[in-house]
Amino acid sequence: VSRSFRTGSELITDALADEVAAEALSGIDERFDARRPKGGRMPVVMGAGASGILLHEAMGHAFEADFNRKGQSIFSDRMGQKICSSEISIVDDGTIPGNRGACNFDDEGIPGQKTSMVRDGILESYLHDRISARWYGTAPTGNGRRESFRFNPIPRMRATYMENGTASKDDIIASVKKGIYVDEFSNGQVKIGEGDFTFYVKSGRLIENGRLTAPVKDINIIGNGPEALADIVAVGNDLKIDNGTWTCGKDQNVPVSCGIPTVLVKKLTVGGE
Repeated sequence: VSRSFRTGSELITDALADEVAAEALSGIDERFDARRPKGGRMPVVMGAGASGILLHEAMGHAFEADFNRKGQSIFSDRMGQKICSSEISIVDDGTIPGNRGACNFDDEGIPGQKTSMVRDGILESYLHDRISARWYGTAPTGNGRRESFRFNPIPRMRATYMENGTASKDDIIASVKKGIYVDEFSNGQVKIGEGDFTFYVKSGRLIENGRLTAPVKDINIIGNGPEALADIVAVGNDLKIDNGTWTCGKDQNVPVSCGIPTVLVKKLTVGGE
């Protein structure tokens, strides 16, 4: 996934431009105080919003029905099974007004809709185009998308996010004695079949004795998507849909969006000193 746009720049308001500029300036100042922590296995708190790209990359693609039909997804043949905490629900939504992933109809004429892939920890749906829906004997979910007329539609995400839990951001951070808080990832690599991933932490902080302290630099987060999903032990009540201009490049480029509330993953590998 990369951030770019060819159309949709009319959605960039003055307020959004000011917010992005403020974030950029804040990031420059923080780099002077940033520390590179020692690596190892530790708790990782993912902040609401942009860190949801890990959900898209490391878990979301595994819900796309073409990968499951071919047996290439870790979630193949797991329909109806519990795959994570009962506090976790994950949806893909094409109906959010003004969202980059929204669509009135997909590229096969199916109305955009909200699809629940995981409900209360149970896998209950894949993301389908017409072909995969026919193969599974179910209805299309409005996820048959393509870059242009030069391509065939295939199952693709739209706006993929985890729904709110019950914990507050402050309580989640306070529960961690030593760990990493991540605002935003970049430069990720994922093995879709196995779910293994590595992501560079673009913006984050140390957590020390339940408090956010120094900014971090030059670290990666390494793990496995389904295992990380199963290791989420707290879900915040502060869901944020990221307003970035994400483009997903699975065989062809389509606009997408992502979001997540603050979540705590019990253990991930941090590549530091």
